[in-house]
Amino acid sequence: MTKMQMIAKAGLVSLGIYAVVNLCWYLTHVIPSFNIPSCLVGTLCFTVFAVFIAVTTFFLIFNNDSLALKMAGPGDQLKPATEALWLAASLRVATVFCGLILLSTSIPTIRNILLVPIRIGPLINEIFLFDSFPKSLLFPFSKWCAIIYNFLKLILAVYLLCGAPHFLRWQFRHSIVQCQPNTQKIGPENSPFANPERPNNE
Repeated sequence: MTKMQMIAKAGLVSLGIYAVVNLCWYLTHVIPSFNIPSCLVGTLCFTVFAVFIAVTTFFLIFNNDSLALKMAGPGDQLKPATEALWLAASLRVATVFCGLILLSTSIPTIRNILLVPIRIGPLINEIFLFDSFPKSLLFPFSKWCAIIYNFLKLILAVYLLCGAPHFLRWQFRHSIVQCQPNTQKIGPENSPFANPERPNNE
């Protein structure tokens, strides 16, 4: 791979994450609020969006080598070690950048989580005193979908800020290790994702 191809690959990953997050927002915030006439129509809408999200995830995040090649075009191939470092750096920048964006939009969710210890006491008292489920937790279905979406988005933001290690290791194996000839394959001990604190001169 060339430097431009790896930069294009990182850009496609960022675009894919952003697209999937926004499609999931539409799926959990907009569709549940519609007055869908029947369960069949609702199931059909949900299936169409789920398939679109799966296709977007597959071609922009997990299998974007051909798109990156078309975007960047041909160029000088890098040495295996340099190629590994460039791929690791570009993907880490892309994931951390996406994590910062998602974290900035998850501030209300973080605030609500921090307020849970304060709010949980009155709810427990209401359950034991009145032996009934608190009415303040009787949210409509659309509200529960929004809560679940916001919580999962916060988890994704934290994972991306940590560098998405499992995803980067998979991308490394998929894009470099499996594509190199057997004589030029980079072993796990030379991967930039393995033992990051190990000196290069060992």
